[in-house]
Amino acid sequence: MCAQCARHLTTCYCQLIETKTNAWPVCIIQHVKETTHAKGTARIAQLSLSNIKTIQLADRDPFVPPEKANDYWQRPALIYPNTENNDVLELLGTEPRPLIFLDGTWRKSKAMLLNSPYLRSLPRYSFSPERPSSYRIRKASSPDYLSTLESIVSVLETLEGRENNYAQMLEVMDWMVDRQLGFIETKNAD
Repeated sequence: MCAQCARHLTTCYCQLIETKTNAWPVCIIQHVKETTHAKGTARIAQLSLSNIKTIQLADRDPFVPPEKANDYWQRPALIYPNTENNDVLELLGTEPRPLIFLDGTWRKSKAMLLNSPYLRSLPRYSFSPERPSSYRIRKASSPDYLSTLESIVSVLETLEGRENNYAQMLEVMDWMVDRQLGFIETKNAD
């Protein structure tokens, strides 16, 4: 196992990782079952972005900011579909603030949101993907649903532009997905 990406050496993607310096902080609130999921994409973001936090959350545990909450937890924006039609574009031209992404299946991410009064109190922003999902390993209930990594890339590109080449992280994801699908096909052929 690779100590950095926590993947088997045959599927280690560390040689493909390029560090990006993101101005908008990213916080991934991750369902604990996603931490060891072989198909998870959050780890690519964790290894690629310089300004990122990840917090694991167990079933039915409400997310509460740390007791010594500093300014970081005073003004975050939750990136999650919403009925208020708040678009990430509304954040353009504002001071960078933490962007919170929920990482888990749609069912688990919705439960994380519903179980946390704090998360429900945050302003929610959604976005329209510029590219369709290439995360072919898991089924989405809608064609415009993206993986956590694809969502992070889309939002950072919108807010910071494309100079940091955040899309390079998607190349790592595509490589990982191709390797996983190759193993699945080989296993099914046997």
